[in-house]
Amino acid sequence: MLILENLNKEVSIMSKPYVLIIDDDKDYLALLAEGLEDNFNVRCASDLSMAEAVLTENIVFDIALVDENIGDEKGSLWINEQHKNPAHSTKSFVLYSGLATEEAILNGLTCGAHDFLSKPMSLLALNNKLEKLIVYQEKIENFESELKSKDNVINISMAQASKYGSCMQLTSKLNQCFTIEQIKDSVFSYFYAMGLHGCIAFYPYNETPTYFSAQKGFCSPVEIEVMELLKTKSRLYRFGPRTIFNHTYVSILILNLEDGTIDTDIYIDALASVIECIGARMEFIAYKNSLVNVQLQIQQAVSTTKKMVEISKIHQQEIMNDIVQNIGMSFHVLDMTIEQEEYLMNLVHNALKKNSQDDVNFLEISQLLDAALQSVEQLKTLNNEQSTFEEEDEDEDELF
Repeated sequence: MLILENLNKEVSIMSKPYVLIIDDDKDYLALLAEGLEDNFNVRCASDLSMAEAVLTENIVFDIALVDENIGDEKGSLWINEQHKNPAHSTKSFVLYSGLATEEAILNGLTCGAHDFLSKPMSLLALNNKLEKLIVYQEKIENFESELKSKDNVINISMAQASKYGSCMQLTSKLNQCFTIEQIKDSVFSYFYAMGLHGCIAFYPYNETPTYFSAQKGFCSPVEIEVMELLKTKSRLYRFGPRTIFNHTYVSILILNLEDGTIDTDIYIDALASVIECIGARMEFIAYKNSLVNVQLQIQQAVSTTKKMVEISKIHQQEIMNDIVQNIGMSFHVLDMTIEQEEYLMNLVHNALKKNSQDDVNFLEISQLLDAALQSVEQLKTLNNEQSTFEEEDEDEDELF
């Protein structure tokens, strides 16, 4: 029974708020202590040195009840110094004085006291004042906890928004990439910024696949084997902390996405969009490379045809010259009638006339070929200008 009573007494002491009273009037100090001990754990100090000693006992005081005039020292100055000390262990201060003058009340406000009382004080009123102050402290603590909780929510939301923003920035950069190397560098820069570890595999159309690691540069044989094995899986496939994102032309393998975290969900959503963007970019690069190859083939075919037409024209002219020369020489050798000479001259005339028409045809063909070559050159120039413009645009984006 005695043990239970002692235990109840200890629980009661622990549940009561702690109050430190500082007053150089020992009789008044004892009176205040007796009037407050039912509702508070009370410690007393008759001067400021004793008060400092009590504060070193590792007790967190809910309230310090301080007289303004303590010997030759001022309680308001002491309260002010306590606020300047980051290690002070008192939650609230109440200043009281025998003179409730305007100056005394203003000193209470200036020094950082939470309340001001004037002597003589009713013990009942004092208890009520201090209990209301304890309630005020609880409200402040709850408010601060609520603020911290909101700050945490805001910080988490801002972090999430930042991650989504980084993903959008990556998508923007990918739309300005024209080679596999540029795509790889953009994706790995995103990995480094987000703390992601992983690999990327490219499967270009009609070309040999290539594999890269963000950490090591080159993928290990097992990483290549895993990506080869899983590239036919769905767009998103998870196994443990590893996740692979697949597209016909590219795969991204992330090695450190733990289950059950908000960041993991964000990265999965982001990279599921990124893989589609990279795939579309690979298709564009394949199309552009094919277009360039076609341009080169057309240019080569047109140039070769034009040379062949020029050679044919020269060869035809040489043949006609030989015919005219041989016929002219034959007139001196052959003994022909007038009719025979006229017949041969008509043959030569018709042949020359036909050659003139062929010259027109050759000229028209040459003009068409020149126009085709000019069109190919203009297309190449437009492609080069577009590439230069997009590279400059990418540089400008990086500045911001």
